[in-house]
Amino acid sequence: MNVEAGKKIKKKTPKLLNLFLKWFIIKQMYLINKRKGKKMKVLVCSTKESMLNTRGCTNPEFVFFPQKNIEKIESMFDEVIWNETGRQFTTEELKEKVKDVDAIITCWGSNQLTKEIVDAAPNLKIVAHLAGSVARIVSEELYEKGVKVIGANDTHFSESVAEAALAYSMMSLRQMDYVTRTLREMKDAGWAEVKKDRPLRGIMDRTVGLVSFGAIAEHFAKMLQPFHVKIKVYSRSISDEKLKQYNMERASLEEIFSTCDIISIHTAWNKHTENMISKELLQMIKKDAVLVNTARGKVIDEPAMIEELKTGRFRAVLDVFWKEPHPYEEGGLYDLENVIIMPHQGGPTMDRYPWITSDILDEIYGYLTENKPLKSEISKERGLSMTIS
Repeated sequence: MNVEAGKKIKKKTPKLLNLFLKWFIIKQMYLINKRKGKKMKVLVCSTKESMLNTRGCTNPEFVFFPQKNIEKIESMFDEVIWNETGRQFTTEELKEKVKDVDAIITCWGSNQLTKEIVDAAPNLKIVAHLAGSVARIVSEELYEKGVKVIGANDTHFSESVAEAALAYSMMSLRQMDYVTRTLREMKDAGWAEVKKDRPLRGIMDRTVGLVSFGAIAEHFAKMLQPFHVKIKVYSRSISDEKLKQYNMERASLEEIFSTCDIISIHTAWNKHTENMISKELLQMIKKDAVLVNTARGKVIDEPAMIEELKTGRFRAVLDVFWKEPHPYEEGGLYDLENVIIMPHQGGPTMDRYPWITSDILDEIYGYLTENKPLKSEISKERGLSMTIS
């Protein structure tokens, strides 16, 4: 071995030794706690069936708890309590289940953790939500007790929804729905047909309007950067630093709806934002613009939107609706060539589910065993004001 190689090994040794010592100490603390009888318990509140067969998906890997995540949670906790009822717990059932748990994992369809439930869970330290909004899960009492709340919204959901917003915008600009349908119907003769009076457009150098600016809109703004677009933002809370970071400018709703080529809705639905996108705003949308809604259907005056879309003046990609599934009506959204309808699947895609669970489990375990900072913590103010559906 030459001198230089020896120096390199010597230089790396303290770092490797420190990593080993850290792992050894954590392992010993865990074993000591077990010997002392201090057992960690976790309750998975959503039905076990939904966790293993997410939204009807038959791919065993595209679920929240594939086998590798089942093994992971069982290795981290002394006891894992599953909901094997095939339905939502009753209040009495849930009060019994939470008595000794340190952590609760929730998802779509989980019970709200009301005062009655919180009072029955003296050891509860953290609640982890595998889905987006926690508004229907959390309560004032949960936060007042000091229970930490974490979720996948900022770390996984928001980026995936932003990806969908970008894809939807480009699909509509290039009229991929019309092109695909025409080629299927006309086969090779459709090649010339799709080019008649159908100017396809790209996203580069467009003006994009963001209605509200949360985690999803920020990811979307980041994804738009390579396309040298002009971004206008309607937000009451966005900082000057954020505007500068993504080269954006503040704008009123009226300015966004009357000047932007792409209008992307990112507003949470609550009693203050219902029908916020009014008939008057919809009438301002310019010719050939694209309206994209990946937020919630109820932030838009839906009947007014349908009437405006019937004029053919602009295009829309709608992932969310007032009622889901959106009911068919003759001459309605399903029949409009300038509308792309998506069945509320903006994000996250199913291949992300195992990653979401794995990351959330790491956060729970790190917090309970080492009091590690929580990267996906949801504050009381934010949790209670998130979209309610």
